[in-house]
Amino acid sequence: MSTEDLPKGVAHSGSEPPLPGEFRRYRKFVSWFILAFVFVGSSYMLLSVAVTIYRRQHAVLLGMPVGLLATKEDAESCFDELSDVVEGLLKYLENSHTLMADTKPDEVQSWAEAGSYWRGQWKAVGERCGFERRRGAKNWEEMAVLHEELRETEAGYTKEISLFGKELAPRLGRLRERLARIGERLAMPHE
Repeated sequence: MSTEDLPKGVAHSGSEPPLPGEFRRYRKFVSWFILAFVFVGSSYMLLSVAVTIYRRQHAVLLGMPVGLLATKEDAESCFDELSDVVEGLLKYLENSHTLMADTKPDEVQSWAEAGSYWRGQWKAVGERCGFERRRGAKNWEEMAVLHEELRETEAGYTKEISLFGKELAPRLGRLRERLARIGERLAMPHE
């Protein structure tokens, strides 16, 4: 019995008839296109994750190192970068308040990574602009002093936060626990 003898709507019990040959090239093209799209998309995603991780751990110079004969544009560029580093330090230090409220290991780790990134930015602007090589020019000398004070400020603040985390935070935790116990006893009905 041939498939032509079967009534309409009744499927053939054997295998399905092959698709016409004219669509074979089209299906192959679509398959390769999808495979290439998935490969390129996956590669792009992995590359962007790797670049993000690298940039968090290593600050990248934003331009060519400034030569000994610096122009006004070089000074303005270094000033802009130094301004960004100052803002970065302010944000980094502001985020430390979360550590004081409740010390959690993941928050401490995140804060430490932010500090590492900031120190990388600080180092990169120092390398690119070479503040210490520019003696005699008032703006460059002031930027050199500012650059060094930023590092000292960050180091001192980090030292104090570490001291807080090691000595004072546990003490505050014990005080909170004691306060909670007193509150529980006061909330109990009197017998």
